[in-house]
Formats: sequence, structure tokens, C-alpha cells
Amino acid sequence: MSPNAPPARPRLAEHVLARRHLIGEEEIIVLHDLRTGQLLQLGGREWGLLAVADGTRDVEGIVLAAAREGAHARVRAVEDFFAELHTAGLLAAEDAVEAAAPPGAVEAAAPPGAVEAAAPPGAVEAAAPPGAVEAAAPPGAVEAAMDERARRDRPIEVLPDFSLHCDGRGSCCRLYASVIFDPEEAARARALRPDVLGGGARHERAFTPERGAWPCAASAVALRDGRCAYLEGGGRCSLHAIGGPEAKPLGCRIFPVSYLDDGESVRVSVAVECACVLASVGRPAGAPLLDPRLRVLGDLDERVHVAELPERVEVAPGVTAARAELVAWSRRLAAAAPPSDLAAGLFSLAAAVEARGLAADTLARYERPGPLDPAALAPWLAALHARAARREREDAAWRSERDLARMAARWIAAAAAALGDPELLAALLSTPAERPERERFYLRAALHGHRLLGALPLSLALRDRAVRLVVSRALPAIFAAVGASDPACAEPLALVEAMLRAHGLDAYAVEVADAR
Repeated sequence: MSPNAPPARPRLAEHVLARRHLIGEEEIIVLHDLRTGQLLQLGGREWGLLAVADGTRDVEGIVLAAAREGAHARVRAVEDFFAELHTAGLLAAEDAVEAAAPPGAVEAAAPPGAVEAAAPPGAVEAAAPPGAVEAAAPPGAVEAAMDERARRDRPIEVLPDFSLHCDGRGSCCRLYASVIFDPEEAARARALRPDVLGGGARHERAFTPERGAWPCAASAVALRDGRCAYLEGGGRCSLHAIGGPEAKPLGCRIFPVSYLDDGESVRVSVAVECACVLASVGRPAGAPLLDPRLRVLGDLDERVHVAELPERVEVAPGVTAARAELVAWSRRLAAAAPPSDLAAGLFSLAAAVEARGLAADTLARYERPGPLDPAALAPWLAALHARAARREREDAAWRSERDLARMAARWIAAAAAALGDPELLAALLSTPAERPERERFYLRAALHGHRLLGALPLSLALRDRAVRLVVSRALPAIFAAVGASDPACAEPLALVEAMLRAHGLDAYAVEVADAR
């Protein structure tokens, strides 16, 4: 076979996410390539072909299997279709193990606290028969087992002085490109609401596989105008309304909570990606982030994803520090006196970290920063505008005008473009933040959950967060200009945070870093 020819038995690559969208009454499948950010729109017939291409069938077998499901096509047309997918890099190489998507790749993201699908019963162990002689443990196995036991006993440290008041408007259910259900959750949803897209009779009418095209351990629900298909018109979850909170997928139940093991404790924090989070700041008697009876890592549901902080972290380009140093520094920063302008404080702190690492005296630059320089912000704002404008153009080709993600990309692009005017930017920077207490909470939650660490070194992540604050301050003027009244507009910072993570806009900062 020619090296440029598609696999004889094709299947969709696992770095490609297939998501079903309903725009009005039109149904389409959008393929998201996590490696490149490419989007490809398919119709129902093309998806019917992909859905039966499981890597065991050749093209003729795919044609026969698809015909049984009502997707009829000629062999030559199907060969051309898979050749196009292969050229676009969307098919899995035969017998290949795929690498993870690189940092900054565009993701069809799930809400934070995303749940890892459990292995099917019996899949975990291939047990030895009774009386079998056990092989000696490999070198290091005992130590690894002891480390795992110690990790399970790691204490849980919940973000203090915060409880959540959910407004029940479903903003979070209207913004994310993937809402993930495990098999049991999907079956329960279809039983409670069999009328939703006819999913009661056929799983594949309401769901697509989490990755690739062939059924796997988890599924993504179809979206109607960007909303979870199980969301009612008033913003209420119909699964919750009928079956109570336990009827929702675990990822939805724990949203917006995040979990991270930093080697000393499991930090339980909150992602500031929903208006409800910032609206809850300073309000007592809300729902706790975690049941207080859960005290150590081993108490958590095994399906909850607990991220781990690496042993060493990049604090500036090419400079790393030990995890324990970062944890101590993070605690000192959380306890430091907040500056009068948080965005200026973060930008100034970034320069100090690049000059001095995690030395204690770097915090003085944070507490007493100079004014933000519009020229220093300009390349960051230009890159964010380019990324958001690109997303807006791509979304306009297939997303509904009622889709919150499409509107939000447009608003962010407009705000970043407006701030390209040096005079307007200077005027914004000279105006005090309207809600400084919510900006301070934003940083406190990020520090507690170590959410500043990811694709970027810490110093660049600090600048990125300053840019997000500045753009969120500009958004109310954009909302007023276009007459936006969506509930998600009540907290612009939360909208910026959700869009940057969930729709790949955060890759703008990687582009700025690469250009430095």
C-alpha cells in the first residue's frame, strides 16, 4: 500500500472528537481535530459511514454496514471520502498508538472536574487462578505501592470561605463543546427522557463517542444551538427536574469544582467559569464545594479526575523550581496584601518572577506595582483578538445565532479589538476595576487550585491572567453596544475564563510566548 494511501480498514483517529449539533432543525456532525484545531462539518450520511468504520471493515464492508443503518453510498464515493479524511490527518494509522494533543490545542472541552470513564466490570484485573504461584514483584513495585497508599491518605484542602449559589439558569450547560456521560449515566438519561432526539430507542441518536467514532467508555451528548440536549428552555436541567441531582452526569454534579494533588494535599478549588461562582463571592450559606465527610483522597469517587502537580514546574521560560517551592510561594502570594489594581500587580509580578524566580521579595512587586504599560499589553491583546476572530468566523459557518459560544467569541473579539486603540486602553487602565473583590477571589481560587500552571511557564501565565482581567473589564461596554442581555453577561470574567479554556482561545498566549 502506498504510504499516502488511507488505511485499508479505516477508523477515525482518537485525537478527533465528533460532536452532534442541531442548529434549528438541521442536524450536523462537527469533527474537532485536537492537534490542529481544524473543524470539519459532516452530514448525516457521512457520519453514518464513519460510525461503522471501526478499523475492522474494509471499504466494501463499510458500505454494506452503513446501508443496513440507512446510509447508502457507492464504493468509489466512500473511497474518496476516506481519502480526504486521511489527507486531513483525521484517520488513525493502522496499529498506531496516538500521542496526546499538544498544549494549546483546541479542545471540545468538558466542564472542569471532568470525569474519567471507569473501566467496564471485570476489565481491571485478569486474576490468577486459586493456588497459582505469583511472580516476584518487579524492582520498585513495593515502593510504588507504598507511595500510592500514602497518596490515597493525602488530606483534602478545600478552598476556604466559599460556598456556591447556583442560579439554575444553565449558563454552564450552554457553553461547553462536550458534556460527557458514562454508559450508566447515558442509559439513565435516555430512560428519564426517551423523547430527547429519540434517544430512548437508540443511544446513537442522542450521543456520539467521547473520542473517535466507534462506541467507547464515555459519550458526548448532542447539543441543540450549543445547549445540552437535556436542557429545558428556561435553563433547567430536565434530568435534574425529573430524577433529582443524582440523575445528572457526575461531571455536571461536581462542576465547577477542580481537584489537584500538589504532593502535600489535594487542593479542592473552583473554576471561575460560571457567573454563579463570582455571584457567590461574599454570600454565606451556599452549597459546599465538597461533602465535609470526605477528608482524604481515598474518600473521593474513583471516577473524579484528580490532576497531579509535577515534581518540577516551569516558573519562567527555561527555569524550573521544585514543586514544594511553588506550593510555598503560592501560599505566600495568596496571603499577600492585594494591589490596588490586580491586573497591574500580576503583570509586575511576572517580571519579578523572571528576574528572581520564587524568591520572597518578588511579592513586593505584586503588592506595589507600577501602572500597566499599554505597549506591553498590545501584543497580547492583538493575539487574543486574532484567535477570537478566527473562532467567530469558523463558528459563523455552522453555529446558530442563538449559540452562546458563538456570541461570546464575537464579544471577546470585539473587546480585544477595541483595546487595540492606545487611547481607549489607557483610559480603561486608569479606571478602577468595578468589582475588585471578585477579581481578588479569581486569583485566590486560581492559586488554591494551582490553576496558573499548564501550557505556559508561571511568569507568562501571570501576564495571561492580567490580560483576561483587562478584557473582562472592557466587555460591559461591548454588551451595552450590542444590547446583550444573556445571564452569562452578568459576570464578564467568568465568560472570558470559560471561553478561553473550552473553545481554545487560550492558545493565544502560547502564540505570544512562542513569539517572544
